[in-house]
Amino acid sequence: MANYNFKQDIQIGKKGENVVANYLETLGATLISENNDNKFDIIMEYKGKQINYEIKTDIFCNPVNDTGNIFIEYECRNKPSGISVTKADWFVTYFKYFDEIWFIKTADLKNLISENEIPKTHNSGDSGSNTKGYLLNRYMY
Repeated sequence: MANYNFKQDIQIGKKGENVVANYLETLGATLISENNDNKFDIIMEYKGKQINYEIKTDIFCNPVNDTGNIFIEYECRNKPSGISVTKADWFVTYFKYFDEIWFIKTADLKNLISENEIPKTHNSGDSGSNTKGYLLNRYMY
């Protein structure tokens, strides 16, 4: 997200979730349900198995303003959030302006972060949110 406005970012995120769900459906998955808490965003069924996904939509990175990073939130408003609280099987980043979807198993992402010196950022979200996250170089990992 990049509006620094929670209400706008929620709408953008919802559209990104739909893009990812539609993509997964082209691979043979079926949307089972959507979720509106911090555990995961959608549940898909694939080959008889239910799989849940945490989906982040990145509209900050674009061909003109590409940092090369994936922002992985871990705290917001002084509470654990994002990667710290998700129960999703897969962590997904949808890069709207690159028309790319990046998938990683959540456990693998957590291991990657814990086993490497990943830079952190503070005050990254909307004003007063004190959002904190990791800046994962998407070309390195």
